[in-house]
Amino acid sequence: MRRIIAFLFIQLQCSLTCSFAAESELGIGLLSVEFNEITVLKFYATPKNHKPIKVLEFFNDESTNSWNIKNLKNERQWLKPETLWLDYSSLVFRCKSVKGDWIEVIVNNESGLSYWLQKSSNIKFKTWETFLKEMFVVERAKKYPQRIRRQPVDASPGIQYDGGGDCFQVKSMKGNWIELFTPAHCDNKTKIKSGWIQWRKGKSLLISYFITS
Repeated sequence: MRRIIAFLFIQLQCSLTCSFAAESELGIGLLSVEFNEITVLKFYATPKNHKPIKVLEFFNDESTNSWNIKNLKNERQWLKPETLWLDYSSLVFRCKSVKGDWIEVIVNNESGLSYWLQKSSNIKFKTWETFLKEMFVVERAKKYPQRIRRQPVDASPGIQYDGGGDCFQVKSMKGNWIELFTPAHCDNKTKIKSGWIQWRKGKSLLISYFITS
């Protein structure tokens, strides 16, 4: 059941941001925000601005027994990050650039709108490789069918796969390719120790990922 919920959540987050040609760029990596009931995130139009253009204030929502964001319904009009899953304390942005103590993040994956955050102890930058290695499950996106190959090149022979559905984790990354393996918690018919697929093409994310079971 959790995986179904996770799938629906990721599909909701990625239905526009992970597939369509109009999506925002994937950026240089990802920014994870660790938050609690007193976290305040201030977004600036540029690092030179003294007044934030947007502010997110978190609080302890006793009605849902989890953290929440004040006026979330209104904030969602501009806030469409890589993931926003308050029940699992997951807020992730695509990182566009870094300038000194400032990080430019894409706050809206549909429009590509970006703001700046100042570095702090609760903001963690991760490369795409590190982020994808932490995922519970990675799958090939159904919109972008591709074979699992023995080496990270298009001309490499494909691996015969009859897994009854994708269920992989990421072992390594090489450019636009990721090396997959079948973890113990997956019940694939075909077990893969090492196989390669493309995870990106231009702005398009060619995979789906799940942060939890």
